[in-house]
Amino acid sequence: MVKIAAIHGSPRKGQNSDTLLDAVLEGMMIEQHQVRHIYTASANIKPCTACNACLKHPGCIISDDMQEAYKVLDEADIVITTTPVYFHSVTAQLKTFIDRTQAVWGSKYVLESTIISRKRRLGFTICTGGPPEENSYFDCTLKVLDIFHKCINAKLTGILTVADVDRKHVGTREDVLEQARQEGRKLMEQYRNI
Repeated sequence: MVKIAAIHGSPRKGQNSDTLLDAVLEGMMIEQHQVRHIYTASANIKPCTACNACLKHPGCIISDDMQEAYKVLDEADIVITTTPVYFHSVTAQLKTFIDRTQAVWGSKYVLESTIISRKRRLGFTICTGGPPEENSYFDCTLKVLDIFHKCINAKLTGILTVADVDRKHVGTREDVLEQARQEGRKLMEQYRNI
């Protein structure tokens, strides 16, 4: 059974990013019990304090919901991240989550250990933007997400970007929802072939 970690970056549940994630999961034909959702806006995840404890001993010394999130990432076969673009980057809530994976990075590259397994995972990301798309609008956000996925041993194999969501919610755009479903089907096909 494929295990999926769905990391929600938006502070608004059920809006554009979540709607697209639902469509991707629908395309994957995944049962809900296979998906572990992490809502970064409602989780108790404190910011990284740069204490560097994770560079001396595996793991993070901050006791909060991130401890469970490390377990979810460890078990995941596929990691899907969703975020609206805020100031050409991920949301503050998702950035806090990503910053706390410094403990994963430290265990891998400094301690030559690991707090999540080194198994190969697939990664997929969904980004939404309010204004009409311009060249390079999503570039900074996607760079952050690419580095995050590399840190957790997930090969970012798919990206779905949707602009102009301030004017038209994705829930009313059947062409975009169908594109998300197709991306979900492709993601499952890639998973079967690894």
